[in-house]
Amino acid sequence: MKRKPIYVEIPINAEMKDLWSSSHTPELHQQWDLRFSSITYLPKDHESALQEFVYKTKIGFGLAVEGWGRSVGSFNGKDGSRTSSLHFGSDQKLSLITEVKGYWKYIQNEDSSLTFLTQYNYQTRFGKLGEWLDFCLFRPIIGWATSVSFDVLKRWMEKGEAPGSQYIRFAIYWMLTFYSLLYGFTTAWYRN
Repeated sequence: MKRKPIYVEIPINAEMKDLWSSSHTPELHQQWDLRFSSITYLPKDHESALQEFVYKTKIGFGLAVEGWGRSVGSFNGKDGSRTSSLHFGSDQKLSLITEVKGYWKYIQNEDSSLTFLTQYNYQTRFGKLGEWLDFCLFRPIIGWATSVSFDVLKRWMEKGEAPGSQYIRFAIYWMLTFYSLLYGFTTAWYRN
């Protein structure tokens, strides 16, 4: 089954250095990105060595997926754009994903805004069952989580709204929506 890469793009009114820092400083990155609960850079042997890191993603019920990663490289374009390539994965049997390769690109627009985008793809474990779970459930969820994370980053960069407060507001909104739907269905059922 051919896997279509996940691609998300968003315009952000921010300075390049601020956007770069928010995505390359672990303490900042883990605040806005739903896909990672914690990111820890490992010490480098020398300045030119690739940056390696470990990450953790809490998935609920006290469970977490832990993994490895490395910043494969970055490129500064003549047009002011920047690109950062990543390679990461997990050896845990709990993780559907075994290995991810992708990049972030930061494009300087003429109006001084930025376009921030990502494209990545990954390999799954568990054979055909893993492919099916990925296609039907996981890939839509991880694509959605990437999009929401980029929206949260945008509001943080542009309006100064802390990611934590955005996620709390988001959760409250959906809990109230679910409650309203449930209440509406049960009320309609009792009337009949």
